[in-house]
Amino acid sequence: MTPSNWRQAMPSAEAYWMNRVLYDIHHVDSHLQRYKADPDAYMAEVPLAAAMKAAIRDNDIGAMYLAGVNPLLLRAHCLGLRISEAAFVASLRAVGQDSTGEVPHG
Repeated sequence: MTPSNWRQAMPSAEAYWMNRVLYDIHHVDSHLQRYKADPDAYMAEVPLAAAMKAAIRDNDIGAMYLAGVNPLLLRAHCLGLRISEAAFVASLRAVGQDSTGEVPHG
């Protein structure tokens, strides 16, 4: 059996750290408040590229999903920040479309 996460054959360190940030924000006391107060300061010591920190800060659900973030953590992030289900689903659908604008089925 090949180890995998939602998008990658082998989870990357980047996916791990993004998952870790989202988990901590929504499951460790006081982290959500610290994150909301200053997301950049909250993630300052996290070993992630600036683009990935920006995806978390800017709530770019599609980019986080493509980077390998667990969809359940993405959903928890949206719930914790009161991002609508419609926005969550639209972001995932946008990255799921191919060049013809069709959503692949499988």
